[in-house]
Amino acid sequence: MQIDSNKIKIFQSKIRKFYRTHGRELPFRMNDDPYAVTVSEIMLQQTQVDRVVPKYQSWLKEFPTWERLSEASNQSILSHWSGLGYNRRALYLKKIAEIIIEKHNGNMPSDNIELQKLPGIGKYTSHAIMIFAFEKRVAAVDINIRKVLLSTFKLSPDTSEIETQKLAELVLPKTKNREWHYALMDYAKTLSREVHQKYKSKYRQSKFEGSIRQIRGEIIRQLTKKKSIPEKDLSVKMNRNQIDTNKALTSLVREKIVTVTNNRVKLI
Repeated sequence: MQIDSNKIKIFQSKIRKFYRTHGRELPFRMNDDPYAVTVSEIMLQQTQVDRVVPKYQSWLKEFPTWERLSEASNQSILSHWSGLGYNRRALYLKKIAEIIIEKHNGNMPSDNIELQKLPGIGKYTSHAIMIFAFEKRVAAVDINIRKVLLSTFKLSPDTSEIETQKLAELVLPKTKNREWHYALMDYAKTLSREVHQKYKSKYRQSKFEGSIRQIRGEIIRQLTKKKSIPEKDLSVKMNRNQIDTNKALTSLVREKIVTVTNNRVKLI
C-alpha cells in the first residue's frame, strides 16, 4: 500500500491536535493494569462506552484481581455483569482468570499468540491489550478506527481487513501508541452520518427485542436471584412461549452456562 508520507504526517498531526483538545477522560484510560485493561476491552465488545463505565467501576470493586475473579461463583459474576448483555463474555473473563492463575503465575501474557489462545480474545482485543496494558507498538483496528482510516485516505468500503491493517500500521506513529489509539477512537465520533453509513459494517446484528438472545438473558437474570428454577416454570415467569424458551435453554445448556438436573435449571 502506497500512501504519500506527507499525507501521513498531516493526518498524524491532525489526530494528535484533535485529541489534545477533545480527548475523552474515561476511567479505563487511567488504568494500565493488564487485568483492568482486559476487563474493559471485553466489556467494550459490542457495548457502548456509557453503559460500560459504571459496570467497569463496580466490577473492579467487587473483583479487583485475577485471583478474586477466579474464585467467584458464576452466579456472582453474572449478577455483576447484568445489563451489559452477551453474558458469555463474563464467563470468558472468569475462564481467562483461571488460566492466568494456573498457567501464567497470575501474570497476563503480552504476546499476541498467547493472548489469542485465551477465551473471548480475538485479533482486535489482543492488540488492544498489547497497546493499552503493555504499550506495544502494534495497530488495533475496530470498526470506528477503520472508518477514520478509510474515509481519510478515500479508500473503498470494500477494502479488505488485511489492507486496512496494513494502512493502520503504515500511519502508526513511533511514540505514544496508547494515546494514538484513544485519539482515533475519539476522532471517529466527529465523522459525518454519511461517512458512518458508507463504511458501516456488513455484519447486521439480529433484532434483540423478542429474540432468543433476549430470552437467554432473562433466564440468566432469573438464575442470579435464585440458585435453581423448575424448568416448567421458566416460560411462565418470563411470559414467553414454550418453544422459544426451550430454544434459549437448549443453547445455554449446549454452551455449558446452565444445567438441567431433575427438571431444575441452575447455573454451572
